[in-house]
Amino acid sequence: MRQRWAGAVLVVLVACSSPKAATQDDDGLAAADGSSDAVTSGTDAVADVAADVTAGTDAIADTVPDLHDVTAAGTDATVDDVGTDATSPGTDASVDTGTGDVGCVITPPFNYACTTGAIDDCSKSGGACILGLCLAPKEDPHRWDNCGDGTCEPCEQNCPVDCGTAPTLTGARDFSGTDTISVWVHGFSNQGADKLKALTYGTVSGCGDVLQNTQQFGNTRVCANLPGNDADPNQLVAMEYYGANPPPWMSKQDIADVEKYPYSGGPTGLQRYATILAKFIKWRMSVTGAKHVNVACHSMGCLITRQMIENDYEGLASAQVISRWFTATGVVDGAQLAWLFNNPTLQKTASQIGLELSDFILMNPDYVWDNTPWWDHKLYDANNPLFKGMLIHHVGATDSRIQQAFNIQLLDVLNVSKNDPNDGIMYTEDEYFHDQDPAVAAKSLGGDAIKPTRSFVYADHMVCPGTLNTAVNAVTALFHHRKVMITVDKFELLIDRETHAPFDGEYGNPPAEVVVESETRFTPYLTTAFPAVKDDIIVSNDKVAYRTAQMWQQNQGDTTNPNVIVYSGAVFDDQTDLHLDVWLNEADTYPHAGVNELPLDLKATEPLVDFHGQVPLVDNTTFAASTKYGNVTFRVRVYTMY
Repeated sequence: MRQRWAGAVLVVLVACSSPKAATQDDDGLAAADGSSDAVTSGTDAVADVAADVTAGTDAIADTVPDLHDVTAAGTDATVDDVGTDATSPGTDASVDTGTGDVGCVITPPFNYACTTGAIDDCSKSGGACILGLCLAPKEDPHRWDNCGDGTCEPCEQNCPVDCGTAPTLTGARDFSGTDTISVWVHGFSNQGADKLKALTYGTVSGCGDVLQNTQQFGNTRVCANLPGNDADPNQLVAMEYYGANPPPWMSKQDIADVEKYPYSGGPTGLQRYATILAKFIKWRMSVTGAKHVNVACHSMGCLITRQMIENDYEGLASAQVISRWFTATGVVDGAQLAWLFNNPTLQKTASQIGLELSDFILMNPDYVWDNTPWWDHKLYDANNPLFKGMLIHHVGATDSRIQQAFNIQLLDVLNVSKNDPNDGIMYTEDEYFHDQDPAVAAKSLGGDAIKPTRSFVYADHMVCPGTLNTAVNAVTALFHHRKVMITVDKFELLIDRETHAPFDGEYGNPPAEVVVESETRFTPYLTTAFPAVKDDIIVSNDKVAYRTAQMWQQNQGDTTNPNVIVYSGAVFDDQTDLHLDVWLNEADTYPHAGVNELPLDLKATEPLVDFHGQVPLVDNTTFAASTKYGNVTFRVRVYTMY
């Protein structure tokens, strides 16, 4: 498996290597920004929602209202929002108001030079000033608060959910798997200039880490790179997006579309890679005669996929060609680690010693937030109408120790908050969509809206895609019919296990903090159906120790309907049950949830109710467990998707 995020630890050392103040403009590029929109410049009163017609300025084909003009490579800092630039060249403001936008606030360019202890751009943005360089500054967290409130306001540029028109969908998704290729998109790899010059982008690079492993669990689709499989319309195929050299199958126009963005990456690397991915998919569909595609991805490859889908590259999303999307430790919502690398001087210094950081820029959550979810700028939600009906499942990883870096806990060392679940490289909660507009969600045959599902695997960021745990999630999510949701339906708390009198043997203060921990296995189904698989595979693993367990507060004597998820994901078509171990505990110490009632209490939780057994996969049924502390009822929903 290709090494991802290589050199991440070394990057931290680079930050302290140069006291030189930042001299470039705020986009980290030396070129000036003097571009304008195809509409009359400087006259936009509200927002530019018309499709641009000027050749060579768009990141994607003009199939949807274009709100994110990325101009020729190396010229624009973030996005050329509307009208001509209101600020000086090379220093794009957060909004480009044009001459007609009266009274709209323009954010001045960010000053990366800083002084320790001073009140300046760095300190106000939450950045750290080290040797005169501002590291990890963040943009205004409230800049998109009004987007999606249903009101089109005069200064609300780039919010089409309020001020624009939804993209038009054609065609129809097909989940049967017939004439459907499955494409693997790998993650970030530290590619220096010499390596990039030798690589050819848009090439077939095997079968794919996760996709190849699904063959152990009944997936009979073939790998495209093996002899005789090149034209198979149901093939598994991995693609390469890195490189300076175009593949022989690309037309001159295809190459021109790609080469608008530099192969060395940088902010527009996101647009370059998404363009390559979209054109690769169209090419493989043409070669094979396939009508649809499933996409599976890892790490940065998932951000590239999201960019492709949400911005409708090559019209694939609007034609509903993409049926399913599976992510493994994906940079779905941006990578917070990339905040460390948005300083232009740091980027330049790192490249001089052979550590390419250009792609870290495109994973900066602020950059992703502004550019990728253009419909409503809800970074953690999949509300874009282009997602409508797509089946989506995420695997998040939770082992914060990076095996390939001597088990260092990178995010816990650098961590702004040591209490957040992470896989050593990514915060787990950034690896999946948290919500979705029910109008956009896929519908079961019964008409239920099924939002993106997610499961947790105890592995680090680099290891996770190669595990059998992830492969089981992938094969069911990409090639089977049903999704299952198990929730805590009702809980009666009889004894809260909080302190009510001195020396009563309990700790903490009422109300009780109830946490749900669980392990989900597809046993005995897996060992029966696939005898060669001997591992005790935990399909989803959700624990307080891994900082992912969900919690709610409840008073003793009360009965609540928490509707907390115990398991959400796909199952095999002929699977009739699954094995569930679930614990409801009272937490006295759970820092991720803000619980620290007794720091010296070495036992973080006390048991309330638990269940261990087989759960039949029968829709809208319940099962229960009871102790002297409480009574719990779980509900099972089984959704047939097609």
